[in-house]
Amino acid sequence: MQIRRKRFVIMRKKRTEIWCGLAKNFYFKDINEVGDTAIKTYRTEKQALAGCSSWDRDFEVVPVIESIEVLADET
Repeated sequence: MQIRRKRFVIMRKKRTEIWCGLAKNFYFKDINEVGDTAIKTYRTEKQALAGCSSWDRDFEVVPVIESIEVLADET
């Protein structure tokens, strides 16, 4: 089973860092170092703009496709 949906993320204008974190502890992280870090996603572009608390306005809202897959049982 696979679920795909359109979401919006915040990235630096050069698209080298992405807005990550949980529970209001958000920060920009290099996209090459994201690993298992939680990426903050938003349902709408407007929510993304309102949700980014970075004082540095060097960011943009980027539409993405979020994909969730159920993995085969690995027992």
